[in-house]
Amino acid sequence: MNVYLKFVKYAYQRYLPDLSPVFEEFANDYNIPTNKHDPVVENLFWWRLAYEVKLNPSFNCFRDFVNENQRYFQKWPVLKSWFREWQLAVPAYYFIGNQFGANSFVAVDIETEKTLEIFLPLPTFSSPEQGSIAAGILLPFCDSLYFPIGEFYQFDIRTRGDVARHLRHYQEQLRDEEDRYEVFMRIFSSLLKVEEISLNDRQ
Repeated sequence: MNVYLKFVKYAYQRYLPDLSPVFEEFANDYNIPTNKHDPVVENLFWWRLAYEVKLNPSFNCFRDFVNENQRYFQKWPVLKSWFREWQLAVPAYYFIGNQFGANSFVAVDIETEKTLEIFLPLPTFSSPEQGSIAAGILLPFCDSLYFPIGEFYQFDIRTRGDVARHLRHYQEQLRDEEDRYEVFMRIFSSLLKVEEISLNDRQ
């Protein structure tokens, strides 16, 4: 968790001020309720950093973090190998299952149908509601245990049926696309609209 906290602070301080206005504009364009802006911005932020590493080899916030903390990683080389796996993480969609403990729960990757055990790294992270669909980027911890790099974006549970149907449709439609980062964003943008329309239909 020490590595996680150091890196999150490093990334937010270095990159978030420049990117946040764009993501806030995105949230406004998609009529995201104010109380859900933060998880939208967080997911877009980590998506952008990971995608940028793939698109632009000269940009690598993960490598730069290692280089700026060489003494720490020399002392803990196993953490260096573990941390480098983070830049390979791709955002995905999860069905949230049973909670166990104060900050842990089971989730199923909707595309791969793989069951994962997830814990929340910070007490400020809110646990997605059981039975909901959520989007986020998971990082490996050990064995089948993962944790999110930022807060999940939870689609309103009242829209679960509509979101699930459209998500399956989009995943099937885009399954041959190689760029999983672009696929995530195309689906995420579409599902936000589905969520908005589904909620408006209930009013």
